[in-house]
Amino acid sequence: MSSTPHLRGRGVRLEPLSTTHAAPMEHVLADAGLYEFIGGSPPSRADLEARYARQVAGPRGAVFAWHTWIIRLVDGDEPVGYVQATVNGDDSVAELAWVVGVPWQGRGIASDAASAVVEFVDACGVERVIAHVHPDHVASQRVAARLGLVPTARILDGEVEWEARSATRGR
Repeated sequence: MSSTPHLRGRGVRLEPLSTTHAAPMEHVLADAGLYEFIGGSPPSRADLEARYARQVAGPRGAVFAWHTWIIRLVDGDEPVGYVQATVNGDDSVAELAWVVGVPWQGRGIASDAASAVVEFVDACGVERVIAHVHPDHVASQRVAARLGLVPTARILDGEVEWEARSATRGR
């Protein structure tokens, strides 16, 4: 799979992750409410710098490709969240994840950003897109459904696996 490109949705711009995003993202990820379903707690700037350095370096070996984008609104410069796609080594499966800061939730930003990522992975030939969603996280369930994903019977770490194959997404 190709390197992480800049992407654009209807109302968002997706910028490939860099270590310089740590400072502005500290504010976006500071609300403890973000971690209700995913666990953890707000990261410090140092935590984000270390995490982003690892993510930008990519996984060791060629088993997976990591793609992470910072989400910005088209009419603003401040980051509002991030979206990720982890693509397996043969480019057949992409696992998506998204986080939008609390002040920007409920505006369709996660759906818009994740949709742009689905278009990207589809263009790269990915056959199946999955996301793991907490069974009580209604907002993320709505995002997954808008992407054309459907819940499966598979559970991983307490989260339901949602999936769609390229033909069922109509792309």
